[in-house]
Amino acid sequence: MHYAKKEVIIPERLRLVLYAVIRSGREYAAKRKYRVPLMYQYHGTEYLGAAHGLAGILQMLMSFHKLLTPDELQDVRYSVEFLLSLKTLPGHITSSMDIVGHNEGENQLVHWCHGAPGVIQTFITAYLVFGDQKYLQASRDCAEFIWERGILTKGPGICHGVAGNGYAFLLMYRVTGEQLYLDRAKAFAAVMMDPNFKKSAKTPDFPYSLYEGWAGSLCFLTDLVNPENAQFPLFHIPF
Repeated sequence: MHYAKKEVIIPERLRLVLYAVIRSGREYAAKRKYRVPLMYQYHGTEYLGAAHGLAGILQMLMSFHKLLTPDELQDVRYSVEFLLSLKTLPGHITSSMDIVGHNEGENQLVHWCHGAPGVIQTFITAYLVFGDQKYLQASRDCAEFIWERGILTKGPGICHGVAGNGYAFLLMYRVTGEQLYLDRAKAFAAVMMDPNFKKSAKTPDFPYSLYEGWAGSLCFLTDLVNPENAQFPLFHIPF
C-alpha cells in the first residue's frame, strides 16, 4: 500500500494478515460444516453484512486479490457465490445466518452495516476482480432495493443513515458511468440536508463521528463534488 508516495505496509506483512483471515474463515466454516468455504462469527453471531460480517471480509480480501494464492482466491469467489445465493428479494441480503430462511416481513435492514448498502460494495468488487456480469447485475439489484427502501430516519451517517445508502449510488456511478446513479446519490444528499428530515431524524449516539455522524456525511458530500474518485471511507474498492 502506498500513501504520500511512500510504502506504508509492505506486501509481506499484508500477506500474513490475509493468510490469517483465510485460515480463520476456513476453520470456522469446516467446524460448522457449512457448504461455504469461508465463514466467520462476531460475538456468537454469523453476520453477513459489511461492518461485522462476511460481505465486508470478502471485500477486503478481494481488494488484495493479487496477494492471494489461486486456492485462496477460489475460496473467496465461492464465498461470494454463497452470499449471492442468499438473496430473499432482488437486491436484499439478510443480516445474519440465523435469519436465513425466515420471513423478515417489513423488517429488512437496509443499512451499510447490515444489508444491501454494504453488500453492494462486495458485489461491485467481485465484478471488478472476476469480470462476471452477474456480479454487476447483483449490484444493480441492490441499488434498486436501496432506492426503494433506503431513506432511513436513524440520522445522516454512513453506517446506518442516508449518507451511507447514498454512497451505494456513487459507487455504482463509478463502475457504470450511468447518470441515473449520480442523480440518485444527489437525491439522497438533498434528503439528508432537508430541514424537515433533520427535525424528524434520530440523533446518533456519536453525532459527529465518522460512521454514525456528520463526519461521514461530509465525506459523502465531498465525494459528490468529485464522483469519479468516490470511495466509501476505509473500505477501498480497487477501481
